[in-house]
Amino acid sequence: MMQIHKPLGQPIASPSESTVKSNDTTGYRLSEKELDNISGQETKEKAEKEASSDMPDHIAKMIEQLKKIKEQIEQQKEQLEKLKALDNQQDEAVKAQVEAQTNMIVSMQAQMGSLVQTIAEAMKEAGITDTGALVSAMV
Repeated sequence: MMQIHKPLGQPIASPSESTVKSNDTTGYRLSEKELDNISGQETKEKAEKEASSDMPDHIAKMIEQLKKIKEQIEQQKEQLEKLKALDNQQDEAVKAQVEAQTNMIVSMQAQMGSLVQTIAEAMKEAGITDTGALVSAMV
């Protein structure tokens, strides 16, 4: 028989007890680890670690660098959106900042593309055919 967990340590009930009433509105809050487990983040991290543990160190380091560049690109895009949301878009200083931010993002994306090619070549030279770690770093 399937059992259902109730919040705050209340007894476990079977599905046939569907009319259970509770005046407790606090509920159960999931920990970060439980949320990661539910979202699949924990499984993804385990798969990445397993994949990278089979990788030569130089490739694993390049994949870590790829992840960092990807994070930086996301941060720069957020910064660009904040600049674009400013009311004084006609101001030359704001226009220059938007252009500089856009150029920085384009440059970082080119750097990321180049690093992906370098990683792919290094993986090929190392005889690694499973590109899962590379794909997960890019997504």
